[in-house]
Amino acid sequence: MPQNRNFNDLYAFTQVVKLGNFSRAAQSLGVQPSALSHRMNDLENRLNTKLLNRTTRSMSPTEAGQRLYERIAPMFGGIQEELAALGDLRGKVSGRLRINAAENPAYCLIYPKVRSFLAQFPEVDVEILISNSWSDIVAQGFDFGVRSLGDVAQDMVAVPISGERAMCVVAAPDYLTRHGQPETPSELVQHRCIVPAFNAFNRLDDWEFFQNGQIHRVRVPASLTFNSTALIKTAALDGLGLTWLPHYAVADELASGALVEIFSNARAVYPPMALYYLPNRHKTQAAEALIEWLKAEAV
Repeated sequence: MPQNRNFNDLYAFTQVVKLGNFSRAAQSLGVQPSALSHRMNDLENRLNTKLLNRTTRSMSPTEAGQRLYERIAPMFGGIQEELAALGDLRGKVSGRLRINAAENPAYCLIYPKVRSFLAQFPEVDVEILISNSWSDIVAQGFDFGVRSLGDVAQDMVAVPISGERAMCVVAAPDYLTRHGQPETPSELVQHRCIVPAFNAFNRLDDWEFFQNGQIHRVRVPASLTFNSTALIKTAALDGLGLTWLPHYAVADELASGALVEIFSNARAVYPPMALYYLPNRHKTQAAEALIEWLKAEAV
């Protein structure tokens, strides 16, 4: 069997695992899902190893498949980086950059800067995939991840892309007119609260406040829960409750008066958001340009 067939099918296997199903992987590879499924069957037969658990409803890698994916996905990523680096030799800033970020920083911090970055470097392709859960950017083939500076692993390079993040309790004037304004954070337990969630098992219902030199936590009632900042803000603007978000995420609404901040003198402040990446890894001119662009735009 020609070696290039093995290599092609191994790359297709990485796309199936990365994208989570045959339909999305087939679309990215430009083939039919049925053809891709047959290729994976052939690959498993040639390797004499089951790589994928498949049912009519789901697909997941076996233990052997996950191990193979973790070993070879970075290799294919390295090949793609080297191909992109050929543009460096031509003095052109080009190639594809993949960024993993939660919705909030992706929308408020990354996208506005990427928009102007692409105007300056039109030959760069940028892929931003949103995940509110922790992601292994190396195993999943991302060039960069975005998270709080205090949460970046020590073996990563971290570049701040924002200032310190002040958290704000906000509500629509209509909600405060109907339900009254709490005088202290402890009174939040008597109000309807819109709670951010990272995933189905982790919601942010312990809100923190800085008072008298100390951090105080209030467990608020989760009257409404979303894992989307856009929906959280929409619900708050519609007067459905109070919510707790970074100031940068609600700055425009506060400036226009659409939302009102409560307890501004008790804001909890957290470390900046950071762009992070694996050290000692070849970076193309495009990657270097994006890092510098985000640093230059930091607030």
